[in-house]
Order: sequence, then C-alpha cells, then structure tokens
Amino acid sequence: MEKEKRKFKRFDAFLGVRYKVTDDSPKQCLCLSRDLSREGMKMTLTEELKRGTVFDMEIDIPDDPKPVHTSAEVVWSHPSGPSGGGDKAFDIGIRFLMMDPVDKFRVLDFAYNHWLETKVNDFSDPEKVSELA
Repeated sequence: MEKEKRKFKRFDAFLGVRYKVTDDSPKQCLCLSRDLSREGMKMTLTEELKRGTVFDMEIDIPDDPKPVHTSAEVVWSHPSGPSGGGDKAFDIGIRFLMMDPVDKFRVLDFAYNHWLETKVNDFSDPEKVSELA
C-alpha cells in the first residue's frame, strides 16, 4: 500500500469559486471546489490553466455573506472529461498564495464542519461519534 504524501487532511466541501486570471484576459468564471486543505484545493474548470498560472479568486462560503478573497497558483492540471454541458473539463490543483489567516480559518471551519456532519451521519450509534474527535 502506497504511503500518503499529503501534508494536510483534505475535505470535500463544495464551495462556489469565482476566479480571474491575472494575465491579459480579465474574464471571470464560476466553478466548484472540492478536496480543500490548508494550502489549497482542487477545482474543475471548463478551461485549461497551465501549471504556474497565477490568478485571483473569491470563495463563497454557504450562509456567509462575505466572500474570501485570495490569489492562487496552479500546481497541476489535467483533463477530467466532459463537463455537464458537454464541454471539455479540466481538474486543477491550486495553492493559496495570499489568504488572510482569518479568512483561511472561515473556509476551513466550514469544510471541517461539513465533513464532521457527513461523518456523524455515517453512524447509526451516536456513542461512536466520540471516536472522531
């Protein structure tokens, strides 16, 4: 069995993300994120962003009116198959470059709570939930 190389736990919390590439093309697109960690996350896009691309992004936390603003860098990218509309889709892994520590806490707190609620629902015996803490 291969040893896990990741430094931080990943959380599957779907967050709305708006991003704008900081080069000559100031287009803004919407995508969903998942596989969130302290250093970055995975996103699925309808356009390919090459490794090393730096962009600005806003992350929407459900039930929180204030989006999180940060910049990020693409650390990996590969095709993921057709998107829901039949267009090509690309999975990218990004690393947060500049994120306010309070905002990072807000995002991770949401993701952790979502993960915890999902894990709690996996157990029929509430006594076993204490094993997660």
